[in-house]
Amino acid sequence: MNRRFAVLSDFDGTVTTSDIVEVVLARFAPGKWEEIERMHRARTIGTRETMTRQLALVRATRDELVDFVRKEAVMDPTFPAFVRFCKGNGIPLEIVSEGLDFYLGELMKMWGLDVPFRTNRAVFRGGGIHLEHPFADPTCTLCGTCKLHRVFEQRVAGYQVVYVGDGDSDLCPAVEADAVFAKDRLAELCASEGIPVHRFTDFSDVERVMTAWL
Repeated sequence: MNRRFAVLSDFDGTVTTSDIVEVVLARFAPGKWEEIERMHRARTIGTRETMTRQLALVRATRDELVDFVRKEAVMDPTFPAFVRFCKGNGIPLEIVSEGLDFYLGELMKMWGLDVPFRTNRAVFRGGGIHLEHPFADPTCTLCGTCKLHRVFEQRVAGYQVVYVGDGDSDLCPAVEADAVFAKDRLAELCASEGIPVHRFTDFSDVERVMTAWL
């Protein structure tokens, strides 16, 4: 079967077992961020505004947050094997995330994983976190990192795009991806939109299904 695949994966709650930003907010902005999150879940505000408002509540240095995240973050234990599976089969794998560069890069280094990623940039100044969005769509303000744009880029490059995710910001790319692996919130959203998905628990499920496609 002559099919060229590329895999795009969310990070928080997908590669990791929990949403790192929410873990940080629960520790460094307790009781202050939940109402903003409820507005996001109700689709009253987009992911970019949600993140900007929530992270403005955090008062901590980069080093403090890195130390905290390195202790708290847990990786899906099947992800390294999936990275090897993709590499062994010549399948481009990339992380597209609405998280933050400072912890994503540190965690990938700590776990010894070499996977390219696109995410928001955290700028630490004045005791707070300010966000920059190097991978945003200039025509849209909903998300900080436009995952949908990356789906289109990979498709133009000749790939069938497999998308793996778990949350609200994954719905846009799921609409256009050639195949979707979804769990948790993304599975609910896709069901409500009539988008067919492969439900998964961890990356061994993704690898098993993709192996049958090769």
